[in-house]
Amino acid sequence: MNWGKGIVLSFVLFLCVIVTMVVISMRQEVGLVAPDYYKQEIAYQDQIDRMNNYNQLAEKPSITIDRANQHLVVNFPPSLTSQVSKGEIQIFRPSTTGIDKKLELSLDSNGEQRIDLNQMLKGRWKAKLFWQGDSEEQQYYNETAINI
Repeated sequence: MNWGKGIVLSFVLFLCVIVTMVVISMRQEVGLVAPDYYKQEIAYQDQIDRMNNYNQLAEKPSITIDRANQHLVVNFPPSLTSQVSKGEIQIFRPSTTGIDKKLELSLDSNGEQRIDLNQMLKGRWKAKLFWQGDSEEQQYYNETAINI
């Protein structure tokens, strides 16, 4: 074999490796945190305002896990329970897309909501709590890391 054939063979092998890597990388699933991630990123100042509103509250709602009954417990203090007009809870798993849960906030007479965690995968999750007060300007947001 002479130098010319060796150089051509090296280029062909290099091209085959590159094409193989492109095909493998194109078949990989790319999971964004949310399908409209970029749109949410542009409107992030509104989210910062909601977090600041939450931080200014004297009494804050709590998110805990009842390990005995495998429930996520969202508990609002009595001073806030009457002010909640609507809201939602999102249970979000950063490492896996497509298994998140989004539930409407519906508090009982004690200002509490229980969410069954028996069907959820074990691991690290985030509980995102969003609610709105009596007016449109009173919006609140909090995010809590939980381990199931």
